[in-house]
Amino acid sequence: MSVDPDYTPDFSLGMRADIQQLYRPDDRSLWNESVPDKTAMDIEVGSYAQECAIIVRREPHPTTNQVALHSITVQSPLIKKVLDGTFKGFEGLNTQLKQLTFKAPFHPFYYRWHRFEKLYEDEQDQETKDHLNLLYPILSEEIMPHVEIMKDMTKNKVISFDYLWTIFAPGMEVYTKLDGQDRLMKLTDNRYTANMGGEFFTLECRYIDCDGSSFGYVSSSIDVDKFGGVKKLIDLDAFPSHLYPDVENLVNRLHARGEKLEQLNGFHHMSYSGFYTARSSRQIRKRHVESSRIIIDPHTYNIYSTPGSGLESIESDSHADSADDDLFASTYNVIYRATSKAFQEYQNALGKHEQRRKEDSSVSPKSLSPKQRLLCTPVVRGYCLAFKTWAEFYVENVFPIRWSENAFPRLVLPHGYKDIIRAFVQEQLSRDDEFDDIIYGKGLGFIMLLSGEPGVGKTLTAESVAEEMRQPLYLMSASELGETATEVEESLELVLELTSKWNAILLLDECDMFLEARSTADIRRNRLVSVFLRQLEYYRGVMFLTSNRINDFDTAFESRIHLTIHYPFLDVPSRLHVWKTFVQMGDLDSRLREKDLETLAKIEVNGRQIKNIIKTARLLSKQEKAPLAMKHVEMVLKVKKGSFV
Repeated sequence: MSVDPDYTPDFSLGMRADIQQLYRPDDRSLWNESVPDKTAMDIEVGSYAQECAIIVRREPHPTTNQVALHSITVQSPLIKKVLDGTFKGFEGLNTQLKQLTFKAPFHPFYYRWHRFEKLYEDEQDQETKDHLNLLYPILSEEIMPHVEIMKDMTKNKVISFDYLWTIFAPGMEVYTKLDGQDRLMKLTDNRYTANMGGEFFTLECRYIDCDGSSFGYVSSSIDVDKFGGVKKLIDLDAFPSHLYPDVENLVNRLHARGEKLEQLNGFHHMSYSGFYTARSSRQIRKRHVESSRIIIDPHTYNIYSTPGSGLESIESDSHADSADDDLFASTYNVIYRATSKAFQEYQNALGKHEQRRKEDSSVSPKSLSPKQRLLCTPVVRGYCLAFKTWAEFYVENVFPIRWSENAFPRLVLPHGYKDIIRAFVQEQLSRDDEFDDIIYGKGLGFIMLLSGEPGVGKTLTAESVAEEMRQPLYLMSASELGETATEVEESLELVLELTSKWNAILLLDECDMFLEARSTADIRRNRLVSVFLRQLEYYRGVMFLTSNRINDFDTAFESRIHLTIHYPFLDVPSRLHVWKTFVQMGDLDSRLREKDLETLAKIEVNGRQIKNIIKTARLLSKQEKAPLAMKHVEMVLKVKKGSFV
């Protein structure tokens, strides 16, 4: 806006207690004091217009063609001072702008109408009051009809599509259900939009997520498709959180979930039961597991899987909440006042958690506030050890691991073997020993080779050691590493890096193809073995290698393997111990006598076969609703005669 050089102003910018009324017939015309003729000039360039406290623009409504408000520009510094208090904490609005323009239907004023009313009524300075008297009647005429319609609809617990904007104020918490999970998000903006699929109402929101070390906001959006007539508020895809039917229960559940996420942010070895989501660039898969071991590690997930969105700081958010919540939320938000009873219930439920936080002296000042916990994502990212995949886990399905106290004691090994294994692994996992190679970083791991026939307890040894040490077990077959030298190197490098980072025990099963002696005739396999040997040299963790045969052992491995244990075929006493172990597992009644077990121990079967026989016999006894007896075992043996799988 320029100034007429020949005009002598009587007032400074915006200080004339007057309204400059402007009109234009369409959006291609200039603004003028009345319906302009062809020679009209834009009156906004005049200095008189600059002196006025406010400029009001009107134009024909696009549908009714009646003259309607287009916008209001506030120039008065006195009004701006009042608006500074009105819109405190309102994102996307700066009341200090020289050209502070609000366009119809004046959503910001609608959302903060009761606050503006209060500040208007309480104003003591007469000059400021005179300026406000110019603005207030114009806005009241525009906004109050919307307020009354919203109040009538919310009283009847319904809303129309055209009036969705009236119940969603920026800064409020919004409830929605995504992927079967109750969610609360903080609303930042809303708008009506359309595409080829039709018209819809978009809510721009944000929620709190974590990256393994800190928390921050992540942006998201919710679309509400256009609908006819009115719709129940609670049937909308999203609605104000305080209108949830059982809001106290919702607040308690989401607060507990947010508190749990806060505890899980970082590295944790946990148990998981339920569906998890595995994402890749090509597809999104869901898989169900029961009591499966997982690694919670958002930081490493972001490195090796799909990186999460960048986190926006929540520091300023907490200060704004504490300073402004009471003023904004309880009295002067137009939606909260219209639904004051429901909002008070929501505030009371949240207040209980805030009070407990104040009374708890052990709470860190950096921990999330109760309201921030409600906004937390329901998922935490990590790694599923069973299926070796990066995944998103539902926080509510994550539990502490129930360690098997008897796994290691029940392990059948020759005398002294268990003590040696425990000592070696325990010392290695503690990482206290500073013994190193001449070349720094080499030979810092502990590698154990377990050899013997199938079913004699090689895999069980590694599993039992992991239970005894209460450490993650990363189990994979050598065949999963790949076929070419490049594939093996990349796969092994990743696995060794992860297991070392997580202080996990690595079990590389059936690795005969790497252990067999090399020959000049097979250059391709020689490359595989060379890659394998080089990776072992710099591994820093605990590794178990298993082999079904050790007849043709490559000599290069002898210097890299710290302990080799050969598992002989189970003898009668060992088989008797295994039979007893599996019979006693679980809570099923058994009528198998010592004499029966001694008879069964004479049959030449391995440990895995014994487990399968007992498992099948138990199913038979359950079917008959009778205790496990010798007849059930004999029936299984008869069916499986000559083929124990």
